[in-house]
Amino acid sequence: MSTGEVLPLTYDQLAVLRADLPDASFGQYLELEGPLDEDRFCRVLQQTLAECHGLHTTFVLDGPEPAQVAGAAVTGPDVLDAAASDDPGRLVTTWIDHELNRAMDPGTGPLYVHVLFRLPHGRYGWFQRYHRLVNDEPGMTAIVRRTAEAYETGEAAPTSPPESRPFVPPSVPLTSDARYRESDSWADDRRYWEHLLAGAPRHETPPGPASEEGNPGPFTIPADGALVRLARRSGGGSAAVLLAALAVYRHSRTGVEDVLVGHRSHGSTTPVRLSLAPQLTFDALTRNVGLQLRRSRRHRFLASADGPVESWPVAGGMREHLGVERIGEGAVAVVKRWDSTGGGVFVEVDDRDGSWTVDVHGPGDAQRLAHILDAAVAA
Repeated sequence: MSTGEVLPLTYDQLAVLRADLPDASFGQYLELEGPLDEDRFCRVLQQTLAECHGLHTTFVLDGPEPAQVAGAAVTGPDVLDAAASDDPGRLVTTWIDHELNRAMDPGTGPLYVHVLFRLPHGRYGWFQRYHRLVNDEPGMTAIVRRTAEAYETGEAAPTSPPESRPFVPPSVPLTSDARYRESDSWADDRRYWEHLLAGAPRHETPPGPASEEGNPGPFTIPADGALVRLARRSGGGSAAVLLAALAVYRHSRTGVEDVLVGHRSHGSTTPVRLSLAPQLTFDALTRNVGLQLRRSRRHRFLASADGPVESWPVAGGMREHLGVERIGEGAVAVVKRWDSTGGGVFVEVDDRDGSWTVDVHGPGDAQRLAHILDAAVAA
């Protein structure tokens, strides 16, 4: 039960509500290899969650204006024993699938879940899920880093919590929002995005996959040679190559030359608008994307309530690395990440060790996207 004061929502929280996604949650599953002191881990994780003031919030959505109420009780982590199961992997997968299909109610909370799975041979799995009203991907990563830092001492982390979401109380981003709205940047940012999106088409990408073989799941392509050169020449890095490929993918599904795709970076999604003329080479397209990314970085994205983008039929981004390789003496590996797509396609790329691992979420045709990337690299 929440006991704190009633506060308005930030601009970004209102944007989450306006998107009206059936599931506005995201999460990840980590595997912890090696010795782990379970009691110590749970103690420091609970301490980290207690420091995350932004997580302990419920929302009032049936009044004249939406509001948030701080001060809900700290919950988690829960511990589930899968080690004795005949099929631990299936048990964990089934539990996570059931959790991901459970609606998170902003009115009652909690709007986050942490579960530690006991696995055979001393291994553990760590599942996390959050609603976008209370956290984002950088915040999820910050929680892992903070927990690993505290585990090293067994008590409190040796440094103060990050001054960022979700560690700060709700009043902090509200104050920042108010200052931003009073600044010249607010009007400048609105003008930039309104100009970029003026007359943008409203059309949906047909559902997929369209190939007879279906969606094969994650696929890998070499990230050296031609792909590296494309990324360097674009001026926008690997993200520019991915977004150019997504623009070609969307054009191949719709036949429309005025293409809008979403760029997911640091927990937010911004639009990239491209014109796919028949004579345009893929190299030139990546340069166009790179130029737009450089310009857009100077402007905070402000989604308009009556703008052309209510959801993202196609979006993509480069996976943010966890930044934590070990917790204590055990290695940490990201096994799976989830993101609500709102019925659209979201493509996430893990760029490491000289290759791209491309994961297609939602009703996307992974084979078609793989062919587009292969052709771009071979050109």
